[in-house]
Amino acid sequence: MFSDFKIRSLTAAGLAFLCFLALFLGHFYLKLFIYFLSAILFFEWMRIISQIQWIIRGLIALVFSSFVYFTDDYTALDLLFIISGSILISSFSAYFSISAFWSCFGFIYVLISLCFLEYIRNFENGLLAILLIISTVMISDTSGYIFGKYFSGPKIFKKISPKKTYSGFIASITLGTLWFSILSLIYSLHQPITFILTGLLIVVFSVIGDLLISYLKRKTNLKDSGIILPGHGGLFDRADSIISVFFILLPLAILMGQLDNPIKIILG
Repeated sequence: MFSDFKIRSLTAAGLAFLCFLALFLGHFYLKLFIYFLSAILFFEWMRIISQIQWIIRGLIALVFSSFVYFTDDYTALDLLFIISGSILISSFSAYFSISAFWSCFGFIYVLISLCFLEYIRNFENGLLAILLIISTVMISDTSGYIFGKYFSGPKIFKKISPKKTYSGFIASITLGTLWFSILSLIYSLHQPITFILTGLLIVVFSVIGDLLISYLKRKTNLKDSGIILPGHGGLFDRADSIISVFFILLPLAILMGQLDNPIKIILG
């Protein structure tokens, strides 16, 4: 058990360093890093949905995402590329009797999440906001893993993710929200009730993202999304919680009228 945790920790630390470096440098370096992440995530997602023609579906997603990533700013033209890519992926999937919805959703899910992450980084204090979110998700995920492993107990999501326990779930929600709240006392302009609710929202959607991938993997009898990360499996096995948070932040920013400065949602 300790050896497994050690491998997971070292892998997570290495990935965290690369992410921080790309985020710190920003601009083209971040765009390139996100592009490579997308490539891996697209292929893993398509493989999770179905192992039939997953490479071709991944390539289609990667090609259309290239047009979105490597253009200046985000315009209506990017929306056209997203719609066109979605239609082609859906049509190709349907032809081979693969779930058109889930294949299409994965393309939009990954692309929107990482594009919005890059969008946030370009604002003043964007790096700080992203680090607050990612560190909160990491604390939540690690807390859930440790408490679930060492305290065990009754299972909470037996059909979706049979390894998750009540102890791990409670620790994940509590410690993740606590971590975000402590950092918010230092960096945020929000009132306590606001940043506590924001932290809770981040943690809850990070758990939902994790459960989504677990659900899809169980449907296709896959243990891991891939093999690229020792101790974790695939990249989605590590990034699922982060992807879901940035995905939900976009509609939240739109609903709150903060799309012109989404940093306000996190830092006030």
